Amino acid sequence: MAQPRIKRIDETRWEIPQDYKPDMRVPGIIYADDDLMKIIEQDQAIEQVANVACLPGIVKGSLAMPDIHWR
Repeated sequence: MAQPRIKRIDETRWEIPQDYKPDMRVPGIIYADDDLMKIIEQDQAIEQVANVACLPGIVKGSLAMPDIHWR
């Protein structure tokens, strides 16, 4: 299921904690059910959410909607 450092918030939200990568300014939030999360974990989409969380000026969180994809 979800990578160990990714925490389930509720039925459809998952949090990538701010300490997942050293330069993250905010946490990442992924909107996905269990089935979709299994697919998301198979590519680099989680890293993309974490990378966006490192950008200057970001506020509150890096959000990934259910259409998240790596390419």
